[in-house]
Amino acid sequence: MFFFRTVTVCLILLVFNTNTSAQNTVKELFLNANNNFTKGNYAEALNCNIKALKIIEEGKDCALHAYGYLQVGTMYYFVHDKKTALQYFYKSLRYADSCKVDSLMHKALHNIGSIYTEQGKIDTALYYLTKAKQILETTKNYSDLAKINAVLAQLYFNAPADYDKAKLYIDEAEKNVEKTTDDNWKAFVQIKYAIYYKSTNNLPSAIRHAKSALQLYEKAGSSEGRMYALHVLTIILIASRDTSANSSYYKLYALKDSVFKAETAGKIADYKTLYETEKKQKENDLLLQKNKVNQLEIDSKNKTIIGLLVSILLIVILVFWRVSVSNLKKREKELEAQQKLQFERERISRDLHDNVGAQLSYLITNIDWLLEHPDFINANESKMRLSTLSDTGKQAILTLRQTIWALNNKALSVEELADKFKQFAIKMMEFDNSIHIHFNEQIQLNNVLSPGVALNIFRVCQEALNNCLKHARCNHIEVSFISNSVTKFTFEIKDDGIGFDIDNAKKTGHYGLQNMKFRAKESGAELCFQSVKNEGTKVRLEILNS
Repeated sequence: MFFFRTVTVCLILLVFNTNTSAQNTVKELFLNANNNFTKGNYAEALNCNIKALKIIEEGKDCALHAYGYLQVGTMYYFVHDKKTALQYFYKSLRYADSCKVDSLMHKALHNIGSIYTEQGKIDTALYYLTKAKQILETTKNYSDLAKINAVLAQLYFNAPADYDKAKLYIDEAEKNVEKTTDDNWKAFVQIKYAIYYKSTNNLPSAIRHAKSALQLYEKAGSSEGRMYALHVLTIILIASRDTSANSSYYKLYALKDSVFKAETAGKIADYKTLYETEKKQKENDLLLQKNKVNQLEIDSKNKTIIGLLVSILLIVILVFWRVSVSNLKKREKELEAQQKLQFERERISRDLHDNVGAQLSYLITNIDWLLEHPDFINANESKMRLSTLSDTGKQAILTLRQTIWALNNKALSVEELADKFKQFAIKMMEFDNSIHIHFNEQIQLNNVLSPGVALNIFRVCQEALNNCLKHARCNHIEVSFISNSVTKFTFEIKDDGIGFDIDNAKKTGHYGLQNMKFRAKESGAELCFQSVKNEGTKVRLEILNS
């Protein structure tokens, strides 16, 4: 929730510098769009903006183009189509930069930076937001300065978090907003304070600021603002175990339902299709006219000579095409065979490293411990430990068989995969009582995986657990299996160990991490590493079930 509405009377007067009939129509459409947005009619607001943009595109007014694309992009953001919104903001930025309209440039830069902030692309977001702030610092537009500082604060809430720097930006935003009478941005700054205090575990202050923001948004009549404030307040109340969290949640749900109803999505798609169809029709008409002119020019030439040249050319092309196709098929077959062979080699290498290698490492570590402590345990216990190590060796052989079994099965469920991994984890930690492991299962939907994907996921989790045991020096490990969506489920392994430098690991080409990333990418999954020195490491694997 980083955006502002760009439809204001002053800005409309800025870009509409003549009084032609077409421009008056465009101005009316933008005002209607703003009225619909205020009422929560997002689909109709988008439709008005698209109609205005179609009229603008027929002219050559640079500032109007920048403004029109900005408006359409803003509405696509509010209907949750951020990919399309980003495309329109970039178009707006190009026009605003071309005609040097700073009042539009900083808005386009801000909106682009806000989307990248939400996507966690820190460096890119910081680049666009800083450029926007540099423009605003030459003006006395305190509302927009407050907004930019608040979004920059949000940027530092993201991983890796820097709450001190975030607090500095929030304080600066509050100084800016005190010089305005805009309740929307006063509420926006209060929201940032709520997020800051929640992140720093000062929940009473977080609740107070969130409620203050909600009151300000209600006073301003902003539906989007109220939803944002209710969302943040609900999260904080849940964290503080406040019984009023349920009430806050139901208010948020009811407000969302009233603002963005089911038929809205259909209207948005229809308006977008209509706009693109009409635009494509104009392009087709223009192309048809050009084709007619070209055809007349061709007909005026000597048909006999052209026919002869075309015939010769076709024969030459046909010959070359036949030869090229034959050679291409041959090269494709050779390449396919090489790729298959290389793929099998890589898969065997990964399996040996991730699974059998880990088990053999476990065997060697425990055998070395027994050799170094011959008098520490009695003969019966030595025999028992050696028996267990023997079982582990047998398990390495069994694991190879399980790999073949997994690849021969048509499908494996998330629950089966979770059970298999728990067995593996418990076995790995059998002799180490200093580390406590906790399993968190939230398998509401038992999704089905292909054997290749299941095997890759299992290997990634194995490598993550092995790294915890070998390198983390941790006391606790938490393993989570979450499957509450038909299309997505998550595996997460978290420890409280010493952490590691992720950037340094990337530079040194750590084989285990590279192997995990390769397996995740091969399975269409998203792999995320988070590590803080002396606080621990979290490995999160999100899988889209296609």
